Parts: sequence; C-alpha cells; structure tokens
Amino acid sequence: RISGYCEEVRVFLRRYYEAARRTGVVLEGRIPNPDEQNLAYYEEIMGREFRMEPGFITGSLQKWLPRMNGLQREHVSSALFDTLTDMRRAGKNDHMLKNAYIKFMCWLYYKFERIVNRLGEEEVPKILYEGSVSTYELKMLSILAKAGSDLVLLQQGGDQEYRKQDPSSALSCALELPGLSAFPEGFGIRAIRKEMERQWSRERLYGGAPDISGCTNAWMEGT
Repeated sequence: RISGYCEEVRVFLRRYYEAARRTGVVLEGRIPNPDEQNLAYYEEIMGREFRMEPGFITGSLQKWLPRMNGLQREHVSSALFDTLTDMRRAGKNDHMLKNAYIKFMCWLYYKFERIVNRLGEEEVPKILYEGSVSTYELKMLSILAKAGSDLVLLQQGGDQEYRKQDPSSALSCALELPGLSAFPEGFGIRAIRKEMERQWSRERLYGGAPDISGCTNAWMEGT
C-alpha cells in the first residue's frame, strides 16, 4: 500500500496503472454492493444454498465462474474459505457468513471476472485500488492476492484508516522509501490517466520518440 509521494512513486504508479488498465482491474473508489438485479441473477443460477465447506465453495465456483481452471478454483476457494473461517472466529454468525459469501461471489463475477482465469499465471493480473478501502473490500482483495494477483492500494489520505482494519499489517505491507511526502493536490488515478492521454495525443500527432539521436561535435575513430 502506498501512502506517500515521491518521483519514484509517480513513475511506478504510472507504469502499474497502465498494466492494470491493460490486463487487470482499476478501482477508483468503493466497489458497489451487489444490487437487486445482481442478487436475483445469482439466486437464479446458484440458488440459496450455502455451506461452510471447501468442496461446496469449489463446486460453486466451477458453476459460477467456469472460465477458471482447476488450480485457480482451488486457490480462490481456499482463500475464500480461510477468510470466512476468520470471520466466524471473530464472532460472525452463519447468516452473516452467507451474506458475505454471496457478496464476494457477486464481486468476483461482476468486478473481477476478467482476471479470474489469469490468476497465478506467468503474467500476474494487476489490481489498482484508489481510496480508503472498506473492511469487506479488503477481504475481497486479500482473497484475490492470495489466489495469485498483484495488488496496490493507493491511499492519498494516509495510512490511518487502513490501520484501523489491519493494525499489524497482516494483509498488506506499507511502501517505505526515503523522502516520501504528502501527495500533491489532485494527484491520483484520474491525474495519471490525463497525463498519459496527453502523451498518447502527442505521439499520434508527432510520432514517438526517435530511436536514433543525433551526435554533433564528436570525433570518429577507427574505419
């Protein structure tokens, strides 16, 4: 997670944003909760049943997200089951666990379906999240990270809100670099996108940077 700014951070985020835009998922702000139409479609396909069993979750993923291969299903199922088990230990009852499970399944389908079949592959899918991540969003993103994706949290407001949910940094690590300062006013995914759009416009008009640079006032040697 990135909570401070320097030139190295700017360069990295620009490169990471381009990778996430091309082969991953870019999230600007909160992930919307499943609406009535999303939930109705889930119930039509999957029904109302829920069991806290790895085998049940794996079978449900095979039906709900058929583009995943067996290993990807196994990793997502294991990470999802571990997350629900942690919630049960924290005092969540079966009704709460079922609601969380359905929320995670809907998010996997409606927000992350484009990457679930690439989890754990050689070109790891990238997720870029901007803002103050919520409790359930952090759980969802952690499931995807454990299943084989890269995740960057861009926190322009600092690390304080995140620390309330994960005080020991068990789910992510904070980027620490010398010279980090507060983010410039207005810096974020939108600013990065506009900067890249300006660059693309210049390249369309004038072409890219030349491959050969001129050399003047230099002596030649040899033949």
